[in-house]
Amino acid sequence: MFQTGYILTRRQDLFWFLALPFLAAGIALACQQWLNGVALVTIGLWVTVPHHFAGWLRTYGIPEERQLWNDRLYVGPLLIFLACIAGLKWAPITTAMLVILWDHQHSIMQQHGFARIYDFKGETGAPSTGRFDLVLGWVLFCNMLLTSPLFMPVLVRELYRFRLAISPEAVRLIGAVSWTVTGVYAVIYLGHVLWSLAKGYRINPVKYLFIACSYFMWYFCAWQAANVLVFGVAHRILHGTQYSVMVYWYLRRQTMKGESKSRFAAALVRPGNVAAFVLMGLFYSVVLHLLSGGPVGGLIFGWGDFPNLYEAIPSLNLPSMTPDEGYAVVTQALLETFGLTHYYFDSFIWKVSDRRIQKGLA
Repeated sequence: MFQTGYILTRRQDLFWFLALPFLAAGIALACQQWLNGVALVTIGLWVTVPHHFAGWLRTYGIPEERQLWNDRLYVGPLLIFLACIAGLKWAPITTAMLVILWDHQHSIMQQHGFARIYDFKGETGAPSTGRFDLVLGWVLFCNMLLTSPLFMPVLVRELYRFRLAISPEAVRLIGAVSWTVTGVYAVIYLGHVLWSLAKGYRINPVKYLFIACSYFMWYFCAWQAANVLVFGVAHRILHGTQYSVMVYWYLRRQTMKGESKSRFAAALVRPGNVAAFVLMGLFYSVVLHLLSGGPVGGLIFGWGDFPNLYEAIPSLNLPSMTPDEGYAVVTQALLETFGLTHYYFDSFIWKVSDRRIQKGLA
């Protein structure tokens, strides 16, 4: 009935995938207590950006896999860069909002990917289990966005900004519908698990612990803390750290088994050299930070006349956007455009069904 399987090892999974959500929430609460909003920027610089470096290394570091992806590794980033340049010039705020939405989708898919690895390593689950897991992730995350005191007020404010007034009754109705859908799907999901057992498929209890821990952290930060700083810090620590750990061990397994001839990747992930992997990620972060705040940031900002692009809207009591506000938006969007390529690559380089990927996970 039950068969355990681990992404790394029992002890490592206990820390990186089961305990880390609670540790991340604790660190975020400490930041709220003793630090200000700069903590979110700092965590982004030292955790989020290095995990983008890990994504670049994972994508281009293995020549054998790089040949499989072919043109997608070059055409896709070029199109994303051009789209971001256009977005930063004509609609920087909209561009930033689209990036945030893609980031949420990327987070759902990362946790779903880890769940698939748990079933792969444990040889558990029915053929349809992956689809049920994916829908569960979407339902839980969307319910958090539509009902939590952290996200719902932001959505309401945005609707008012676009002159789409929403009544208190409508807000309560949306919340009731969202919770109803979540409850109904929870029953359906439990039914699928019981059906799988009845059909002779085993289940991996560690996978369900992992899902529960991840969504506990998100729901706790969105409901109990209801603070942007707390949610942002906890989310970035969880997401960035787990991804970097996964890349490190995947590349290590590939290079140690002789599945890859990449000398650079092998040097960074060989046993006893984890410091080199970490330092390269931090170096990448520092360089990107200097670029975004230096000549590159100034060049991008010079392309947009923000007080004219976003003029005052008296009916909503919104003043025109100042140059400082415009610079902040563009700098943030510039940083996030590097994240877009990370989201794009991850949409196809981690397919657990691919036999080459399975060799790196085994």
